[in-house]
Amino acid sequence: MFLAILLTAQATSVGAGPVPSEVPSEVPACCRPADGRAGLVVAAAPPDEAPARTEVDRVLDLVERQSAGLKSYRGRVSMENYDDLADESERRFGRVWLVAPANGDASARQAAVVFDRIVESGGRVRERLEHWVYRDGVLSDYDHEAKRLVRRRIAEPGDRRDPLRLGEGPIPIPIGQRKADIVANFDATPAASIPTRITKASDGVVGVRLVPKATTPLAKDGDIDRIDYWIRSSDGEPVAVEMLEKDGDRITIRFLESAFNEPVDDEGRRWLDAPDVDPESWRIEDR
Repeated sequence: MFLAILLTAQATSVGAGPVPSEVPSEVPACCRPADGRAGLVVAAAPPDEAPARTEVDRVLDLVERQSAGLKSYRGRVSMENYDDLADESERRFGRVWLVAPANGDASARQAAVVFDRIVESGGRVRERLEHWVYRDGVLSDYDHEAKRLVRRRIAEPGDRRDPLRLGEGPIPIPIGQRKADIVANFDATPAASIPTRITKASDGVVGVRLVPKATTPLAKDGDIDRIDYWIRSSDGEPVAVEMLEKDGDRITIRFLESAFNEPVDDEGRRWLDAPDVDPESWRIEDR
């Protein structure tokens, strides 16, 4: 990404007379011309990181501004799970809602992701309702086809950390992320152009590549190798996020029809409320 520049300066003769055939003995050996030519090679300049740093800050500042005024988010999503070993992909299609409290407490955010259609690796399309809800420190995973509910406590009462931060939880939701959290946990560099397999509408799309810092639990104990996050350069609207795991598997989510700070409608509230299910017909697990 960065180019090291080699500067070569050639010495020139001074004055109108001919170049002496012999070098005076008082001229140090280090400065004597070789084969009649003066060759002085200047050491390579260090890589200039300023342009890359500026681009990273510009992207993260867009993310920060979008997050600072966030009250709610609604959009359609497509998620692709790629299995590197089998070289197969499975895609899901659905919707996402996120609600941020007025006091800016990230630990009190609520989120719901609902998938209702799946395209299997062989190309078969079928209806399947899967539903994730995060609220009050608990992540609820509803499998409506299998009638199975798994509830995981991922934040204790009073815990001020953000459990929806990038790299945590089964669904990467980059909306509402803060720049300070990102730079504290990741080494950030400009991302490559968004791949055409994700979207062909790449005009005005910029991105950042996030690699977990070596000292973080995400790097020590997690499966994530890196995260690429692309947004619109005009307003910070999310375009896509891709997590590459250490074993080569990846999760890619594309965001469509994004709407910010609109009142949550009845449908959104229905999925955000983490509904109770009948324990007689559902298998419920608390972890």
